[in-house]
Amino acid sequence: MEDTSMLQGSQGLFAQLSFTIYPNGLSEDRLRQIEHDIADANGTIIPFKAPKGRIEKLEEINYIVSETADFPDYYRALDLMMHVVKPAWVDASLQAMKPKNPRTYSPDPALFMNDVVICCGDIPTGDKEAIEGGVLAMGGQIAPSLSKQVTHLIALDLSDHRCQLAISKRLQLVIVLPHWFDDCLKVGRRISERPYTLPDPEILIAEAGANPIPPTRTSQQIRDATTPDPFNNPVPPAPAAHLEAPRAIKAFDSKSVKLGDDLGISSKLRGIIAGMIKAGGGNVTSSIETADMYVCNYRDGADYVKASQARKDVGNLGWLYYLVTHGVWTNPMQRMMHYPRPRDGIPGFEKYKVSISSYTGEARVYLENLVKASGAEFTKTFKQDNTHLIAAHKNSEKCEAATEWSVNIVNHLWLEDSYAKCREMPLTENRYTYFPPRTNLGEVLGQTEVDRDATEKIFFPKLPKPAKTVKAAMQTNGVPASSLVTRVTKPRASSPPAEKAKRTKSTGNLQTPVAPRHLDGKENQTPGSRGAKDRALSRLHNAATDIAEFEKEMKRKGGVIHGGRRRTEDEVEDRTKAKGGRDSVSSKRSIDAVDEDEDTEDELAEVPAKNKRAKKDKLTPIKFRMLVSKVERWTNNSEKESKDKARLRELGLFISDDFKKVDLVCAPHPVRTKKFIAAMACAPTLVSTTYLDYALKNNKLPPAEKHLLEARDFEQANNFRLSEALERAKQNKHRLLKGWTIFCTEKVAGGFDTYKDIIEANGGKCSQWRGRTTTVTASKRTLNSSDQEVSQNQTADEGDVLYLISDADKKDFNNWTKFRELAKKHDMIPRIVKTEWLLSVAMAQYVHWDPKWELSEEVVKAAK
Repeated sequence: MEDTSMLQGSQGLFAQLSFTIYPNGLSEDRLRQIEHDIADANGTIIPFKAPKGRIEKLEEINYIVSETADFPDYYRALDLMMHVVKPAWVDASLQAMKPKNPRTYSPDPALFMNDVVICCGDIPTGDKEAIEGGVLAMGGQIAPSLSKQVTHLIALDLSDHRCQLAISKRLQLVIVLPHWFDDCLKVGRRISERPYTLPDPEILIAEAGANPIPPTRTSQQIRDATTPDPFNNPVPPAPAAHLEAPRAIKAFDSKSVKLGDDLGISSKLRGIIAGMIKAGGGNVTSSIETADMYVCNYRDGADYVKASQARKDVGNLGWLYYLVTHGVWTNPMQRMMHYPRPRDGIPGFEKYKVSISSYTGEARVYLENLVKASGAEFTKTFKQDNTHLIAAHKNSEKCEAATEWSVNIVNHLWLEDSYAKCREMPLTENRYTYFPPRTNLGEVLGQTEVDRDATEKIFFPKLPKPAKTVKAAMQTNGVPASSLVTRVTKPRASSPPAEKAKRTKSTGNLQTPVAPRHLDGKENQTPGSRGAKDRALSRLHNAATDIAEFEKEMKRKGGVIHGGRRRTEDEVEDRTKAKGGRDSVSSKRSIDAVDEDEDTEDELAEVPAKNKRAKKDKLTPIKFRMLVSKVERWTNNSEKESKDKARLRELGLFISDDFKKVDLVCAPHPVRTKKFIAAMACAPTLVSTTYLDYALKNNKLPPAEKHLLEARDFEQANNFRLSEALERAKQNKHRLLKGWTIFCTEKVAGGFDTYKDIIEANGGKCSQWRGRTTTVTASKRTLNSSDQEVSQNQTADEGDVLYLISDADKKDFNNWTKFRELAKKHDMIPRIVKTEWLLSVAMAQYVHWDPKWELSEEVVKAAK
């Protein structure tokens, strides 16, 4: 007899709810099935009418069922707080006999875990809670036990009883290390599981270096979307009718299209395009008021502003060709190369020279065009005067050369995010300089969409301003006034000018990542409750001990780093000495270039080692690593900077921005910069700029003691001697704040990351304080009397004081109250301090206290 209990239980489940189903990506049978299931549960189906591709009475809909977020009403639906769910939501709700959480079935591309159902094996509790919280925050689902719905089983090895059960039951799932999730969260994308898959995960195999990192596979997101100017491509033929999805949103059906004057196309080509649009059921118009679509090259001009403000479809010729090819509507903002370009590129990018590494085919074409559209100079050959190298992974000779030349090595996410927001993103954001081991990031190329909010604020704001105000606003926002044609804009009072990202040296060290900072109000932010995200961040922070153990294991001899254990600079020195001063990376690169031909790197890899060594000059062993701060020698002269650094490297002096490993710090005088203060933990020798002057003039390194930094005024003002601080730093060995957890408000002057780096350089941990007492923990410090060297510099540490670094701002009063509650909850003494406290402790290299550093409501009110 047929079991009808579930059917009876689901009847009426969707009563008084209305649904519309978008057909794109769905077969006719699947459409009928969804409609039937909703109707059986007493739901109301409001038919989707394809001609315009929009719902006339959107406000009357409760749920939109769609496989994709790529439909005209998507963002309008979000503004109306409407649920947009995948068809699987209907199935899951009926099976559970209750509506499931719509967010875990959202087609939002920012929720990159939305197709993932995880089950955790026998892993540490902290890791498990962090992974589960992060998966939920990114749109995935959690299964407490194994089932057929599980897609990923998280385990440390196959001896886990759940792994054995999955194997015996032949479940269709992937068994991966927890590090896969960590790396996905670190870059904000779902990366390949291959290097993390048990039983033999590549990231743990010492010999993995013998296996090449997989080549870039063309991402679906950039297919037919690699160039904004497809002038060299013939107009594509119309798609065959049988290839179109049933009731699909036709690209041109009943729509009017206006072709912009800035397209620069011939009358013959314009006629051909008009014919294609008419063949698709549309027409070409000369009026922007009657147009449904506007096609142009640049984000300016009266028609662009009018069309954008009216929420019409605005795209470029590449987008138009895509519509002709596929015959189905797509959002032009979904793909970078489908939306008009900023005429003058991204503010600040005009001074950059960018090259790329390890990308081929369409991926290479896409990145080349994106670099040019951003306003930077693209170079096919990688030279020492390049400012950035965009790499899919760091296992290449170009990356080795970039490291030696102190050229920024970034992944493509930095370029895509900068272009999406039309402002330069800071390289201090870890996700832009992180390369997951054994992974080709080209697999996630093109998944970033144009930021509609940022684009609106800069290029077509709702409220026009007078011309004078417009020009001032353009300058305020870092947009060249010269780019203003007929574009109108308004000042962003709350947005500071884009900060110039400092050129930092990217390291190749493998790290097990923790939750990225960008989850807090930045990229890939998702709607809904942030509680799961905050808990995930806190738990990942608390799991730092386990993560550190993994890092320690990965750094042992034989570990794997980017396709093989890359030699550290110390090992290069040792090997160089053993082999008479020769190595694979030579100072000859100071004058030679690394070719940028698509197959160059592969060809180089096949050259016999003997022949390669014959082409290399001797590389002087590194004698000192120097960090420079506030040195004006190279201000606005990158060419001179590159040449001088190459000469110094030949003398054995390596200029580095890595403040965690440095022998010399060079500055005109003691300065309160992040690099200078954090580097104090290394107990470096402090030298003045005359050291560099002498070295470059005489072509040899002088004795450091003859060029020591003059610090008399600084020492008098701060009541301690730098020489004594450096002696204490030698004793501390980066452990001054070991065992400390120091909290810091999110918008503190100087930026949270500044104080985080200083605290971590001294062995402590820094957590961002958002006033949520339930998502963080605090514990008393154990005073380590056994370590005499360090403890003598911690005599002022009571052990039970909890510190919060903040600004003297009334807006933080509520945060202070919550912080005191946290301290009381853990039987600790709250102490809210100015940034001056940390800077003084880190500079002097001993824990001390001055009441003038303490903040309170009374102090702030009195100051006002």
